[in-house]
Amino acid sequence: MQITFDLPHVFYPGSSDEENSYVLRGLLEMLIYQNLGYLRSHNVPSLYRSGVTYGRTTIWEGIPALYKRGYGDCKSLTAALIAEYRKAGKRAVPTFRWKPRPDGYKDWHILVQTADGFEDPSKMLGMGKNENARW
Repeated sequence: MQITFDLPHVFYPGSSDEENSYVLRGLLEMLIYQNLGYLRSHNVPSLYRSGVTYGRTTIWEGIPALYKRGYGDCKSLTAALIAEYRKAGKRAVPTFRWKPRPDGYKDWHILVQTADGFEDPSKMLGMGKNENARW
């Protein structure tokens, strides 16, 4: 099932960084929560052992769709890894960065933050050096 959100007040040139961040965090937590529920009732390999690699998408995918596709970008990879960590009892939260583009939009990059620091599953799963250098 696909569920579409219409959020015309965020993620456009001139939209509030604070509001963008608030909405992005909420969407990530929703995906993490869904993934955590899936992990509690399904036995699947960990993200880093799943064979999933980094690749850009426009879709926010939960673990079943992500593993089926075989690749995903920072939003889906981070949500999968955080759910895995939380299931194991490790505190983990999504964090993000953005860079402005010449057209007024922003490019977002999403990472995992734990007590040990920051972890970038996109980089671990093959995000290219040129693209990663921007972050």
